[in-house]
Amino acid sequence: MAVRTSRLERITNLVLALLDTSRPLSLREIGRAVAGYPSEPGALRQAFERDKRTLREGGIPIAVERIDGEEQVGYRILPEDYYLPDLGLDPSEEEALAFAVAAVRIDGGVGRDALAKLGSPGLAALPPVAVLPSLPALGPLQEAMRQRALVAFDYHGRTRDVECYGLLFRSGAWYLVGRDRSASAGGSMRTFRVDRIEDAPRAGEPGSYVPPADFDAAAELRLAPWDHGRSDAARAPAGDAGLRTSACEVVVDVDVREARGALALAGAGALERRAPDGSVRLRFRVGDEDAFVAWVLGCGDAVEVLEPASLRAAVVRALEAAAR
Repeated sequence: MAVRTSRLERITNLVLALLDTSRPLSLREIGRAVAGYPSEPGALRQAFERDKRTLREGGIPIAVERIDGEEQVGYRILPEDYYLPDLGLDPSEEEALAFAVAAVRIDGGVGRDALAKLGSPGLAALPPVAVLPSLPALGPLQEAMRQRALVAFDYHGRTRDVECYGLLFRSGAWYLVGRDRSASAGGSMRTFRVDRIEDAPRAGEPGSYVPPADFDAAAELRLAPWDHGRSDAARAPAGDAGLRTSACEVVVDVDVREARGALALAGAGALERRAPDGSVRLRFRVGDEDAFVAWVLGCGDAVEVLEPASLRAAVVRALEAAAR
């Protein structure tokens, strides 16, 4: 009786096959070498493309090279792109890092082989404390950040050109922090919610920027747009003094589902009215209009923008773009 191979086992075997080869393998050779792939060419192509996309989203790059023969294209994983360099950790540091990798995993299981790279494969059997969601844009963004390549993507209806400084998981979502060169002359620091990127990120030439040496992505992350008196000049890396985003006053109605959290972020002074049903009307200043629109979209239908008309229109445009 034939033994059925799970998709996770198939992807693991695919990684091993593409690593353990001195030349690119054609799709037909991959189908013969890796258990679990269908024999019919069309189904084989579909299954392989799905697995290849999963690996790339997990940060494992697959090189595509020209080969002789009917298929003309071959695939392999280059060791220098896959294996971790020696981190110079002592045994206790290796154990702590391996435990962290085992405790927090990316949804889908891709990346568990990192434990073997760290020298602690046995920890893979531990149940994870948290499982973070995987998103199609994460792999390209991680690769662009690794190569220090400017990345372009559509966000809130327009194309952004971003220097990727950090990816963080906060409040149930992935966020990209970086300098948006398209925001203004010289660029401005921005926070982008990764699941709201509207297309596949497109990386430019490697080495196109150098992140600030003292940059702290966690400190820069802005999940809410409130302006508490600090300008972008105070938040920007060295050499960018004078960069500012225009602040404006906004008025929003927030229903009971988000009222407590919004009031905690905006501060008690923002409260203008509290209704008997628990909803609130808030008035506060916004220092980053893009972050404000992202916050409103993240609250779903719990927040209605009343003033100013320009920001209300920006939210409507973003909703229409998301619907399309």
